[in-house]
Order: sequence, then C-alpha cells, then structure tokens
Amino acid sequence: MRVADSRFRGWLLRETGIDSDSLGNDFLLRALTERVHALQGDGERLPSAARPPLTPEALDVYWQQLNASADERRALIELFVVPETWFFRDREAFSTLARLAAERVAATPGRVIRVLSAPCSTGEEPYSAAMALLDAGLDPASFTIDAIDLSARAVAYARLGCYGRNAFRGTATEFRGRYFTPVEDGWLLDERVRACVQFRQANLVEPGADTGIRYDFVFCRNVLIYFDRDAQDRVIGSLESMLVDDGVLFVGPAETGVAMRHGMRSARVPLAFAFHRAHGDTAEGHAARHAAAPALAPSRRAERFSVTPPAAPRPVLAVVPPAWAGTARSPGAPAQAERAIAYEPPADLRGDVRLGALDALNTSRAGTAVHAADAPAAPLAAGAAPTLEEAQALANAGAFDEAERVLAQFSAHAGPHADAFYLNGLIADARGRAAEAGDFYRKALYLRPTHHEALTHLATLLDAGGDGAGAQWLLERARRSAG
Repeated sequence: MRVADSRFRGWLLRETGIDSDSLGNDFLLRALTERVHALQGDGERLPSAARPPLTPEALDVYWQQLNASADERRALIELFVVPETWFFRDREAFSTLARLAAERVAATPGRVIRVLSAPCSTGEEPYSAAMALLDAGLDPASFTIDAIDLSARAVAYARLGCYGRNAFRGTATEFRGRYFTPVEDGWLLDERVRACVQFRQANLVEPGADTGIRYDFVFCRNVLIYFDRDAQDRVIGSLESMLVDDGVLFVGPAETGVAMRHGMRSARVPLAFAFHRAHGDTAEGHAARHAAAPALAPSRRAERFSVTPPAAPRPVLAVVPPAWAGTARSPGAPAQAERAIAYEPPADLRGDVRLGALDALNTSRAGTAVHAADAPAAPLAAGAAPTLEEAQALANAGAFDEAERVLAQFSAHAGPHADAFYLNGLIADARGRAAEAGDFYRKALYLRPTHHEALTHLATLLDAGGDGAGAQWLLERARRSAG
C-alpha cells in the first residue's frame, strides 16, 4: 500500500483505536481489497487469490465511498472482528469472579454485583460470568451483567445464545450439560442464563457521557493489545473510573503491562490477570484525575470494535465448574531454591517477538517467596542483599528504573536466576519493549524449562506475533509443567 494510504491506517485508528500493524502483514490491505471488489460486484465471484491488486485510483475512489457511507464504514469494520473466543477462556478469571462476588454478597446482604464485559464479542465471556456466578450460588437478582461490543453482527449472535462446538474447548465442559440444550445447529443456552446479560452496542474509544454506573468487576481482555498506546491509556482510564473502590479489572495475559502502567495492583491470583485500583484511589478521586477519559459511548456507527487474538492460547489450568474455589498455588507458597548456572541461550530459543505479556510474579517458584507487595519497597539498606520481592514491589508501583536496579544487584549477588529474568521480562513489557521481554522469558526458560509463567507468557507473545505453532508447543509444555 502506498505511503499516501496511511489515511486508511489513520482512519482505522481513529474509529477503533486499532493499530493496523498489530493485525499482521497486509491485513488492512486484504480488508480493503475485499470491500473494493464487493462494491464492484465481483467480490463473491472471484476467490481472494484471483482478485487483481488494487490500483491507486481504486483506493482513491474507495476512500470517498468510505467517508460518504456509514454502511460502508460498518462493513469495513466488521472485517476486523475476529470472534475467536470460547466459554470459560482463562478459567481462573471466572473462578476469581465467583469467589469474590460470593464473598461480597455474604458480607453485604442485598448488595447487587455489577459486571461489565467490554468488548463481549459473540457472548461467550459474559455468559461464562453468568454461569460462574450461578454455580457459586448467587441468585440472578443479586447480580447484573452488561456486555458491549461494536460489532452489530457479534451482538446479534450473542443475543441468540446458540453456539457450535468451537465455543466449547478443553476437557472441562460439564457446564454444557447443565446450561445448554442440544439443537440442530449446536447448543442453545438456557433462558435463565441469557436473561442475566444485557447486550448493547458501545465504543470503547469514543467519548461518552458518564452514566454514573460503577462496576464491581470489569472484563476487558485480549483487545488492548491491538490498540496504540494512546487508545490503551484512554480505555484503561475510562474503565478504571467505572470501577467501585474495591473493583477488579480482568485483562488478557498480554495486557497486564497496561494495567501496571496505570498503577493498578495485581490481585495476586495465578493466571487470573486481575488488578485492583491503586491504594488510596477512590472512584471519585480517580474520575477527577481522569476527567478527560471517555466513558463507554453508544456507538454512532452502531458497533463496538471487537477483536480477540487469532488462535490465542487456550486456558492452561483445569478449573472445572462448579468448583469455583480454584486450585491454583498459593501466592506465598514456599519455593525451592534454584541452582544458578551460566547463561548462553541455545539457537532455538533466540528470536524476536512483537507483543508483550505481563502478569504479577505471584506464582513463581523462586528461592524466596516472590509475590506482589502492595507498596513500593523501601530503599535497600547499606550492605543489605537485594531480593526479588523488593524488585517486584517496585515494579508493581511503576518504579521500573528502581526495579531494574534492584534486579541487577540481585543478579550480581545471586547469579543468573529464572525468576529474575522473568521479572525483567515483565518490566520490559510494561515499557513497550516486546522483543526484549521475549528474550528475558527465553532466558528464564533456559534456566528453568518448566517455568510455567514464562512458558504461558512467551506462548502469548509468539501467538500474537503469528507463530501459532511455536505458541502451541509452549502451551503443551506449560500444561505438562502444571501437572
């Protein structure tokens, strides 16, 4: 595509927050080609491989059509919707939702739990939340779930509640027998679950009036990685301002760096990718500081952008509903010491990656108990041996320079250590240095090939960068390491 046609890239960014480079090589050009030929009337007759390349003149004409027609804008945006999702994806997030919601209802009888799924794609995520809450014993009257998406097609599909086999992945599918009825085209979700979710169209990247609704739990997973940094910051600021004071934000495994960049604290639940608002930050105070952040606006284009990573990693923990108590390791569980060895990465672990993956280092198996602290660590006393816990606390507080300094001191004192490399990778991700983060994860795996978190995070990096085979290989290793 010509440099002049950066206008299409700019349009996509303004409309959806999406950086077209994050979608892979030529994705935008392929979408433009499809729409141009569809308007010319030969889109259905010619297979993709047989379509002639676009000429500069054809792109100029299409640019005028795009700006003149709301229907065409909707049609083009729909091509970027990839509903690659399934029920109970990353199960620990739903286990955490159910556990915390049940605790809050028990502590405050009559409290109504509010949940937001944004974007909701074709509905698997908000419906999973509803089933998790029902399995936890919550009455449907004790919670509400709002679900938004830009795609008119995705919202309509979600409201139907009928799903094929790709929506049910993994071995833990017992919930299907409890909540679905077999039909000719797949499985139909029970009305009692569908009634728990209210779907609407809204745009995460468009400013909107503050409705005053505050949510206990917000799911915004596997879409921020496609946004540029400015859109990420605006969306996170908007969603964070919609949380109640003790609210929880769930993000995708490759998006935890965005939450950390905003000073949010890890909930310290393995593989839940959950975050709390920073200490001392009330909903009112946060809203005042982020007054310019957009609320979720009803879309002028009748859609909310919905993208989930193609062929994204599958859950690696088997938490079977309705056993929502979770089976993950305790964040503070003691860990075995690790033998420090000289590091020289083998050839098959070298390479570049494109996207970052961050999560709190609360599931590590380091020589000391490594888990997130709620406040920055105090400066090191003279002669005191640095610890990974101090580095993690600094990283959680956003003091990345200090965290890296402590990690360097720790490595000089203790030698190469897998968890130190892993934390360096998390910090690199938070700073947007994806290739460097991937290198650190590889170093962690060289020292400890069964490092579960490094395996899953590097798998996410590879998958987002287009290496699906490499990602699946790492996920198989992660599953074996989890026992």
